[in-house]
This record gives sequence, structure tokens and C-alpha cells, in this order.
Amino acid sequence: MLFRSVVDRGVALPADSWSRYPLSFMLEGFQCVRHDEHISYGNVGDSVPPFGLAFCSGNLQNVLAAANEEGIVRIYNTDSCKQPLLKEWLAHENAVFDIAWVPGEPQLVTAAGDQMARLWDVTSGEMLGSFKGHLCSLKSVAFAPQEKAVFCTGARDGNIMVWDIRCSKKDGFYRQVNQISGAHNKAETNAPAKTKKRRSSMRGMAPSVDSQQSVTVVLFRDEHTLISSGAVDGVIKMWDLRRNFTSFRPDPIPLQSYPYAGSCMRMRLGYSGLVLDSSRSNVMCNCTDDSIYMFNVCGVNTSPVAVFSGHQNSSFYVKSTISPDDQFLASGSSDNHTYIWKISDHQRPPMMLQGHSEEVTSVVWCPTDFTKIASCSDDHTIRIWRMHREMDKADSSVGQANMVGWTHRTSYFHQRLFMDLTPQKIPLNYGGDTDQSADSGSVSKTEKSPSLINGGQKFTSLFVIDRSM
Repeated sequence: MLFRSVVDRGVALPADSWSRYPLSFMLEGFQCVRHDEHISYGNVGDSVPPFGLAFCSGNLQNVLAAANEEGIVRIYNTDSCKQPLLKEWLAHENAVFDIAWVPGEPQLVTAAGDQMARLWDVTSGEMLGSFKGHLCSLKSVAFAPQEKAVFCTGARDGNIMVWDIRCSKKDGFYRQVNQISGAHNKAETNAPAKTKKRRSSMRGMAPSVDSQQSVTVVLFRDEHTLISSGAVDGVIKMWDLRRNFTSFRPDPIPLQSYPYAGSCMRMRLGYSGLVLDSSRSNVMCNCTDDSIYMFNVCGVNTSPVAVFSGHQNSSFYVKSTISPDDQFLASGSSDNHTYIWKISDHQRPPMMLQGHSEEVTSVVWCPTDFTKIASCSDDHTIRIWRMHREMDKADSSVGQANMVGWTHRTSYFHQRLFMDLTPQKIPLNYGGDTDQSADSGSVSKTEKSPSLINGGQKFTSLFVIDRSM
């Protein structure tokens, strides 16, 4: 599939590239041109941050769904340059934090800040059902593999809920068929007061949450097994859904737990993203200590089998994705870039996609096309990155004028510098806290105002580009 997509796209490669550095060399060809940059507009015409991104895995394999802070969902045909926008509608009167396609169908589920999930027919824009049961904002939604009726959600109320579309409605809403309560609770004796602070894109402190229980990501490993992460407990958990977890169980017991393996000692430590490879045996976990941990979920070993570093993660919105051939891992970053690692060589410095001007949050690799990646950012844009083609030479005047994103290699010096300045290894000056608006009202993304101090010197840029590599 990889080589077929490369041939179909007409990717230009030097004659000796396949023998010298076959796949990673091709990553240097990723770029974004102006017509592949899409502004995320809100209800009244102002631009707002997009949150969720998801490629359809069925017949609409090049169709991308995106949702934003004001509840609008847009559907893009990434194969069309002239009319990429297929459809848009208001899905919720609140932020949509995550979306998931129904496997093999032109339908998707939205998870929003209004405490509900909704099922939509993409062709007509018709709402097919609402799912009610959570008490706070929904942060994540995922379908079981090859299962069109069963999906799960995780929320800031600390609960994981499993839904079945085949079940009957009650009072016009679907109700959960299973619930894991307090899946990632962490007790805190002196909880800090909620104070809303101005957002900042700087790094150096843990993102704050307004509770000690938020579930950040849920993910089906198979039809009976669920993987989840939280905002504060630093533990990845795997659950056997053949057990009936009830809302009255105070301390649900997971099938397996993967404890935090890093050295960061801060109180609020969690994960912002989870993604499985195609074998569903390895899970990549975006941690707020600026590392991505890879765990093998097939055996009894609970230590990470690889750790990817070089990016920054200071919010619970940074996600990652795996290439369709399972060879590369791509992730958003709080330093406004997208990073790509070769999974089998995790110590090698990652490639860097530059062009966004604010934190890059969701990143998704097209599941049927290695040459296409989508990203969204707090700069209010969604970008489609394509592998460089023979006809689109970057050194042409037209191509250069329309270029809004390009690829760089990060150096070993950059990698070493960043690893020496990770939050667990430097003194931090916590210059602020974060908060999210109340669930009863409009939910917006707000973050921290940190200062990063080391020996009295404030670091604002950590990136050294080595173009000789």
C-alpha cells in the first residue's frame, strides 16, 4: 500500500534515495501549499481553534472530518483542490472535542462540551441519535474495530461509558450499556482553586485540570478490551469490557495497568493522546512530560518498549498518529510543529513539519495514503500535508510563493538540547494555572502562562536546524 500510494502520487525521488535512506528520506518531501490550508470558522464568521480530525476508513477514504470550538463539523475531500469543502453543519452548541467515523459507513459520532455525543449521517447532515449520561465535557470517542454499533466515550467526570446504537432510546436519548466510574481518579488533599488564566504557547509546566479524575482518551483494542488514559494519574489502563462495571463500584479494577515510566515528579501528570498500530499490539501514549511512550499490550511487561522525545506537550490537546505501514509516528507539539519519528529507530531525531504558528493539536495520517497527513492547530487552521511531487518543485517561483508548510530535519544537537531541558530536569517557575469554562456553558480551550527559567535565563527557542543531515 505504501509504494502504491507513492507511485500514484508521482513522488519525485533522487536515484540513490531508496538504497541510501529508503523511507525516512521520503518524509523530507512533505509540504503544504496554500490551497491545502483551511480556516476553521465559527458561527458568526470569526475563526476559532479546530480540535478533532479524523479520516474516513471506508469507501470515502480520502474524506476528512474536522470539528471546532464552536461545535461546527466540516467534511473535506482531500483529493479535490478546487472544491475541497463537501459539507458543514452545527453539530453542538458547544465545543466538539473529538470525532470518530462509524467503521465503513458515511456516519460519524461527535463528542462535545455539552455532555453529549451525537451520531450524524454525513451525506444528509441529519442527526441520527443523541447519547446522554456524562456529567461533564466529553473528551474522547472511539469505535470498536469493525463494529458499527458499539463505541465508547471518556469525559471530565472521570467516567468511561460504552454505548450500543442497537439498544432502544429512553426519553429520546440513548443510554450507556456499561460504565467504568472513576477510571483515573487521583486523590488530592489540597485541590487548588479554579482560576482562569490567559493562554500561552510557552512550555515548561504541567497543564492544569479542574478535577482529579478527567479521562482524556479512550481507545478500543478489540471488541472486548478498552485502553484509557487520564489527566492526572500518569497511568495507562486496559479494561475487560466483558465485566459489568457499574456506577456504584468505587474502585474499578483494570485488566492491566501501565504505570508512569518517566522521571517527572509533578503532581499533575497525564496523557493527551493514545494511538494503536495496525496490529493493535503497540500503543503510543502522548505524555505531558514531553515524551511519547510505546507499550506492548500483548504481554505481561508493563514497561515501555520505546520512548520518543524531541517535541513539546503542555496541553491535553496534543495527539499522535501512525503511518499506514506502521513505520512512522507523527505527533503535534506545543512548539507549533509536527514531528515524525521512525518507530524502529526511536532514538534518531525526528523530522519536523513547520508552518503552523500556534500549538499543533490533532494530527492524522490518511489510513489509505502514505503521502497524505492532516494537522490542525490553535492558529485556527487545518492543513493537508502532501509528499512533494515532480510537478510541484519547491524551488519554482510559483511553488515557493504558495508554500505554507515545509519539512526540516532536526539535528542530534537539537535532540540533546531538548532532552537536557525537559520539565523533569529543570527548576520550574509556575507562572499561572489553567481552567476550562463550566460545562453548562461554552467550553473553550484555555491553558497556562508559564515561565521557563534555568539559571536566571529564559529560554524561548530550543530549536537548531541542521540542514546538512
